[in-house]
Amino acid sequence: MKYFIIATLICFLSPSSNAQTKTVNKQFVLTGKIIGQDSGYVHLSYWNSFDKYVHDSCYLKNGDFKFTGFINESIIAYFYGKRKSRSVDDPNSTDIFIEPTAMNAVFKAGDFKHSTITNSKTQKEYIIYTKNSDSLNKKWKIMWDAFYEARKKDDTIKANELLENQIPIYKIEANSMDCDFIKQYPNSSVSAYLLVGKSQRLTIDSLKMFYNLLSKNNQSSIYGKSTKEFIEKAEQLQIGKEAPDFTQADINGKSLSLKDFRGKYVLLEFWASWCSPCRDEHPYLKEAYSKYHEKGFNIIGISLNKSEEKSEWLDAIKQDELIWAQLCDFKYWGGEIVNKYNLYGRGIPSNFLIDPEGKLIARDLRGNSLEEKLNELIK
Repeated sequence: MKYFIIATLICFLSPSSNAQTKTVNKQFVLTGKIIGQDSGYVHLSYWNSFDKYVHDSCYLKNGDFKFTGFINESIIAYFYGKRKSRSVDDPNSTDIFIEPTAMNAVFKAGDFKHSTITNSKTQKEYIIYTKNSDSLNKKWKIMWDAFYEARKKDDTIKANELLENQIPIYKIEANSMDCDFIKQYPNSSVSAYLLVGKSQRLTIDSLKMFYNLLSKNNQSSIYGKSTKEFIEKAEQLQIGKEAPDFTQADINGKSLSLKDFRGKYVLLEFWASWCSPCRDEHPYLKEAYSKYHEKGFNIIGISLNKSEEKSEWLDAIKQDELIWAQLCDFKYWGGEIVNKYNLYGRGIPSNFLIDPEGKLIARDLRGNSLEEKLNELIK
């Protein structure tokens, strides 16, 4: 279940500025009503035609609201009211597709997921997709609950059994569902949006194949251009290629470069304090670090926290007892290192293992797989 949540979250990220279309200032108008709630605020977050992430708010008047803004084309937006948590599972939050036109929406308090939006063709297509994904997640909910319960109880035998035998089956079904939708709706913005989210879970050849299935107009969309840019970058991050270098100040303000670690194995671990799956990995990282650090293994933690989350980042490092190098430029998904390692469409946790010569030798080593890999490499 949480795997799908992360895959959904990453698609709220901005396409890179190089992938943006020229600003034409097309206006959208979203009017609507919240049934069962007369007052209070509702919010709409989206990337506008000026490449700015907008957080707009509207105070309800007898349950009515109205949002206006400028977008070039159909794009995903995040609509929410009074939430109990920041999880995308919160019932008073949902993602919707808005278009540069006049739309009307009806939401029910406590059940924003099942909204009705008229005059958005893309939203109708997205509803078709979400019905399929909801059905898949309900089917696998027991498995996901069991997996995270096992992790919580440190039942590594049970967790690894699910990780090795059940979760791969779920991922295959999820990938198949997405790919079937892309084939059926090659001209839908939903398809281009899904392909961005699947970029890191498909081989480059498969990604190219599905990109070529998109209509020409869709390839030229914001999400289509992002996928094309991703492909170009990913081809430079293949196993055996030299890892992109970087220089950044660490948690103590000391300048740190990847080249400083030549002659040692180093793991680049991308995470954030608010990412629960990331922090679930920390016990495994600590175990591997304690066993192999003296034999030439290092970790560089690279956080995607925002500037206003600096205290949470520092607290997480202290709470999780992370003793290796920590970097954060507080630019969220817009940081230089994040861009160099092509994390758009990938999500976190994510990692890259680099050999003493500075070449990429493995990626996304989760759970015990990192220690197993190091055992092969370091004698």
